[in-house]
Amino acid sequence: MNKPFKLKLFFLLGALPLAMSSAAAAQDPAPESVQGPQKPAAESWSVLSQSLQEPLPNPLTLKYLLNDFPLKSGANLLAQAQSRVALAQAQTLNSTNGFKIDLEGRLTRREFTEEPQNHNLLALHFGKVLYDGDLNKIYQESLYALSDAAQIKQQAQLENHKLQVMSAFFDALLADFQYRIDNEAMAVEYIAFDKSKDQHSLSRLSDVELIEAENTYQKALLKRSRSEQNLLKMRLYLANVIGYADARPDKLAFPDLSDFDHRDPKSLALSELQQQIEQHPLLRALKTQWEGQLKQVQAAHQLNRPKLRADAWVGQLSSHPELREGRWRADLSLAMPLYDSGLQQARVEEEKAKLISYQAQYEELAQALRQEVTDLYFQIQMLAAEEKSNNLFADYADLYLDYSRALYENESATDLGDSMVRLSQANYNQVEWQFRKALLWAKLDYLLGKPLESFSSGEAKGSDALSQAIQQ
Repeated sequence: MNKPFKLKLFFLLGALPLAMSSAAAAQDPAPESVQGPQKPAAESWSVLSQSLQEPLPNPLTLKYLLNDFPLKSGANLLAQAQSRVALAQAQTLNSTNGFKIDLEGRLTRREFTEEPQNHNLLALHFGKVLYDGDLNKIYQESLYALSDAAQIKQQAQLENHKLQVMSAFFDALLADFQYRIDNEAMAVEYIAFDKSKDQHSLSRLSDVELIEAENTYQKALLKRSRSEQNLLKMRLYLANVIGYADARPDKLAFPDLSDFDHRDPKSLALSELQQQIEQHPLLRALKTQWEGQLKQVQAAHQLNRPKLRADAWVGQLSSHPELREGRWRADLSLAMPLYDSGLQQARVEEEKAKLISYQAQYEELAQALRQEVTDLYFQIQMLAAEEKSNNLFADYADLYLDYSRALYENESATDLGDSMVRLSQANYNQVEWQFRKALLWAKLDYLLGKPLESFSSGEAKGSDALSQAIQQ
């Protein structure tokens, strides 16, 4: 290589970083609304159910779990990953037709005019696709649609996860209350069994009656032991639902469910609810996927469009620049398929079939959601009748406790213990009804595409007695 050429090549290589940065700046950026904040890729294996950095608050509130706690879900993480994959693929396509600069080098020995000679190359290459029938742009729009759909799915998974947390929180509270009921019932049966032993020692009770009393007590003890095990089970289940298997909560605060007291079942119209399911995020995600697939069909129709490309090389194009290739070269190339043996038509049919599959998934999901909405509608309509029944039973249990207490104070035969258990069961029924009411309305909101309402910490308004019983 002669000295003047070395000097020119030195300046070419020195200008390379500047040219590359200018070319990158000239490329069309991805839309900001789709691109969003860039997150570092995970390069190490991580387990979702890892330990918490800070312990859970005690008592634990439902509001904290739904609004402030970093819930973890594999389905949510999967939807997030799918969105990022589609976005990265779109960005890759965006750079495919962009302006590119690279350095090409070659050491070659060849035969030319019956004599061996060098045929080396060292040059800068500049290239850009000028026209491809908007094929690249259509593919990008399709991938951006898939990314948007995955983001909608991610939000849907988050709302559904909150419903699961809400249900698990209620189950843990009800397990506490059920344990108190079974513990009281066991104590009542133990006292009865203890009296039976005294009566048996005085020969006032037969062996059969004693064994019967002991059997009744053992059944109550077994039920109480199961309830005690269920206390831990429901807390472990709650910990697993929130995504931290070892974050077992201790005390749970009774949530404020007063927002659901203002809901009127009479304001619901089943026909309107079935129409509103179109706002469900999973249906909106499928519609967005369908729109993205429609772009794929459009791209399949563009496969045989001509492609125009510009390329240029500057540098040593051969070992004999003065005689043959020279020191620069510029190409304007055109590629246009003339016959593809039916490849394009097959691709079009394939993409259309995928389009139909999205429509089928949409209809199937919409049908299932309409069924769920219908089921929730009738369950909500039954809430008023169930509340009346629970209140009547609570009044009966309260009056019967007063009656049993009066008999006890007059030293008459009484079932005061049974009356207390009955009252606890009445309170349990009312609490379970409140929880079920909140869950039904929350699920209906989710099916209609509405976000889950927030909850206040502290005792429920209008349910002071019940909430105090829970916290005791």
